[in-house]
Amino acid sequence: MSYDKNWFKLVLSFRGSVIWDIKYQVAVTMIVATIITVIYEKGGYRGLSQPSLAGLIPGIVLGLLLVFRTNTAYERFWEGWQIAGMTIFTGRNLSRQIWMNIIVKSIEDQEKKAYHLRLIAAFFVAMTQHLRREGVDDRLKSLLAPEHCLQLKNVSNMPLKITQLIGVYLAQQYRQQYIDSIQFAALNRLLDQLVECLSRCERILNAPMPRAYSIHLRHLLILYCFALPFQMVKDLHWWTVAVVGVVAFVLFGIEAIGLEIENPFGYDANDIPLDNLCRKLHNDIEELIAGDDNAIV
Repeated sequence: MSYDKNWFKLVLSFRGSVIWDIKYQVAVTMIVATIITVIYEKGGYRGLSQPSLAGLIPGIVLGLLLVFRTNTAYERFWEGWQIAGMTIFTGRNLSRQIWMNIIVKSIEDQEKKAYHLRLIAAFFVAMTQHLRREGVDDRLKSLLAPEHCLQLKNVSNMPLKITQLIGVYLAQQYRQQYIDSIQFAALNRLLDQLVECLSRCERILNAPMPRAYSIHLRHLLILYCFALPFQMVKDLHWWTVAVVGVVAFVLFGIEAIGLEIENPFGYDANDIPLDNLCRKLHNDIEELIAGDDNAIV
């Protein structure tokens, strides 16, 4: 019963749907179908009717192009999810190892370490803002010292700057012999993994589908949908308008889905919930700091 309710709930839901994105394309296609049907039914040029098999080969070709387009976009979306998960995984490991391995000999040392643990959460927030091409927000201000906020406002890559701040802290702890060379190398490897996650996300963001491919696919969609009434009007008459509308809805919808998930780092309902993931990592780090397993020696 629960499955049935969820199924119908999804059917009736418009949040995350591409219906509003394709309404004009479907409307124009149905208007063209209406004009052709009116001409045919009024006894106009009967040569408007074309064999239904005439659209078979173009339909197959168009279907293959749409499948390729959607699969390519979904691969980018899924890779974005994998990178987000890897960022959470690496951030947890880095924060845990910093908290457990770095020696603290004073309250000041402990506060400094807690601050740099929060920089790991700030990295994820800054990466989210960077991928959305936005600047320092209230979340970053709550995690960073004022001087570091000012530094982030003057750089082009905020998350990379945060990794530099963490790296400087780790180098200081190594020089003070609060961690040994093996621990220092392990912590730097985790920091390198965060930079790798950032670079992979930038690759997804800055390498969109080739413009020529997108333009050509839309040209084919329009031509195919405009040609459909000529193949249907003889057999379907006035039903041609409705059937063409449904076909246009399906084809333009598939193309719109590919466009929707091509960049998974925004605010849309179909994008990766980066803000929720940032809060999750921040909460995990705060719970780690709040524990009593890191006493001053």
